[in-house]
Amino acid sequence: MICSMPKQNTILESIAKILIINGDGNVLTLTLSEHLKYPEKSYQPDLPGGIVDAGESENLGVIREVQEECGIDLDPAKIQLAYAETTYDEKENKSVTKLLYVTHLDNTPAVKLSWEHSDYKWVSVAELQNINMRPFFNQAIQYVIEHKII
Repeated sequence: MICSMPKQNTILESIAKILIINGDGNVLTLTLSEHLKYPEKSYQPDLPGGIVDAGESENLGVIREVQEECGIDLDPAKIQLAYAETTYDEKENKSVTKLLYVTHLDNTPAVKLSWEHSDYKWVSVAELQNINMRPFFNQAIQYVIEHKII
């Protein structure tokens, strides 16, 4: 594989998502609302999480995003990094690290969606494998299932 060298002043970005597994063994999935900046993402399946703020750690970023998007408070001691990938976009001169965390809850918390999402559903792991998400999510989910992380 041939990779080009990043240019100076490369933009660094981290995106942290999480598989929230409830007491019944089901995973929380979201549906994006209408996306004005990227219309092709509108009404697509999604996982809780998002862009990590500058100066914020990835695990605290995913916790903040879950609170903002779903109204669920996660215990930092109970989240675990399960998968990560870094790619470089030459056109945007951006290096993006995508992380997938996992957490197991004892119950099924109430979900209070933000404006970013139009719907949510708790699905089985088998159903999760059949949801066509963006490539990183599909790859990360397959990895955590194959390696018995979930």
